[in-house]
Amino acid sequence: MDRRNFKNFIMKRSSIWTLSLCMTGIIVLGGIAAVDNSRRKENSQVETELDQSALLENQVKGHADDVNDTLLNAMNEEQAESGAAVDANADGMAAQDGTDGIPAGTDGAAVGDDAAADGGAADAVSSAADGSTDVDGASEDEYTAADGTSDGNAADEASAGNTADDDVSEASSANVISEQALLDAGVSFTEEQALMWPSAGSILIDYSMDGSVYFPTLNQYKYNPALIIGSAAGNQVLASAKGIVESVGVDEVTGTTLVLNIGNGYRLTYGQLKELAVAEGDVVEAGAVLGYVSEPTKYFCEEGSNLYFAMTQEDKAVDPVLYLD
Repeated sequence: MDRRNFKNFIMKRSSIWTLSLCMTGIIVLGGIAAVDNSRRKENSQVETELDQSALLENQVKGHADDVNDTLLNAMNEEQAESGAAVDANADGMAAQDGTDGIPAGTDGAAVGDDAAADGGAADAVSSAADGSTDVDGASEDEYTAADGTSDGNAADEASAGNTADDDVSEASSANVISEQALLDAGVSFTEEQALMWPSAGSILIDYSMDGSVYFPTLNQYKYNPALIIGSAAGNQVLASAKGIVESVGVDEVTGTTLVLNIGNGYRLTYGQLKELAVAEGDVVEAGAVLGYVSEPTKYFCEEGSNLYFAMTQEDKAVDPVLYLD
């Protein structure tokens, strides 16, 4: 091989190797580019997935916040409606207490006790008790009419809101018995004398003018100028001392009520009566039957049938227990 041919052979070989090297470089670069492109795609996919996850998380969080806001608003609205309902009920009860037609002053015959809540307490009494009271009231009117007395003044005063003691006192003032008439009849009670028990039974609510005592039907504490003696309906009611029947009337709280003047400024008041055996102006001896225990008025439904027994001296309340034998 001559020198020229050898040179051509070498150049051909160089071209082949150069071409091979170029092809190899292209292949390597292509592989590198493919790998880099794959990595970029993977990174992009990961970033996309992260972005989607973050977006989904934000959406879920926003939805939860919306739900919480909705629930909170619903709770606030419900509380507001409940408060409005409570206010409406309170306003209705207040309006009912003010317009239920029950006199505020006729609350168990408490002297000087201006109890405005009696109307609301009286509303709590059952309609059955009201019915029985109406029946008693009708029968009491019949007995009063038979005795030739009238209960119109006492009923009007009760409607005006006076206490039972005020009603009895005013009724008594219309039929005041003179001291001379009492002396002529031999009626003269003194502090040394004792009173007979007016009826069989025990004390349900004691006399209390130094502090208030609880009245179950009225559901309140009040001063009490009398003894509330629990006694079965139909039990006899007796004159605790000799005296003259000064007045008979019907009171909304104490029902048929009788005032017995026993002299020297002393008077005995009997309430919750029926079937009276005496009339105004009658002179009665100690132990004489005045009438019988009636069913209770609606102001004493919880206490049950009882005798209202009060004692006064010159129209001032006195504890009857101090004189009872």
